[in-house]
Amino acid sequence: MYRRIFAEKATFNQNFVKSRHTQDYLAFLSHLFVQLGFQGWVILFDESELVGRLSKKARAKAYQNLARFLFPPKMMESTFSLFAFSASYTEDVIEAKHEYQNLEELYPEDQMPMKAVLDAIVKAPQLKPLTHEEIRSILLKMVQFHAQAYDWVPSVDTEKLLQQVDRSGYLLRSKIRTAIEYLDQLYLYQSEETSTVRELEQEQYEEDAVESTPTFEELFEGEE
Repeated sequence: MYRRIFAEKATFNQNFVKSRHTQDYLAFLSHLFVQLGFQGWVILFDESELVGRLSKKARAKAYQNLARFLFPPKMMESTFSLFAFSASYTEDVIEAKHEYQNLEELYPEDQMPMKAVLDAIVKAPQLKPLTHEEIRSILLKMVQFHAQAYDWVPSVDTEKLLQQVDRSGYLLRSKIRTAIEYLDQLYLYQSEETSTVRELEQEQYEEDAVESTPTFEELFEGEE
């Protein structure tokens, strides 16, 4: 970018190293988006509950990394981070694995900012389950998208589709997979076979055998 603007190569006192300058890189992006006229940017971390599978020390490191985004420094201007955890994370991980006590054991003098991260997770608002009508609306939209994608006019029995979906479990992703399979079978074979999709397995929070996990900086080591 510098070369394109000033027609010369940019010269730095030191080379950019991901393992040491990743936070600076994100801060640069934050500033860049604001200068381009945007209000800011949103970083979504989906399936954050996978942290629960890490070992005790690794989870503590993960909470440190989460704090970088939940409580960003001033240089991360106009940056909003959103972490999506499963509803059972507090019960299955924070309470069952005694996370607050673990922090006191690992960091006897000061548990911050990891403790603040745990507090934020516990107090986070819960999304309300979708109503039957909302699910029905989503499925009807999926039928429309499937018709557009494959350029066909599906003859769908909405009630039969809803029955198939209801048998797949309560998870929305299971319902969506069931609906897609139903539409695919109808499109390919003109039949309405019973879905093979079953309720997806609940998250398991068995700890990894490895007692440590890379830090935020260590994730990028070896890519200098």
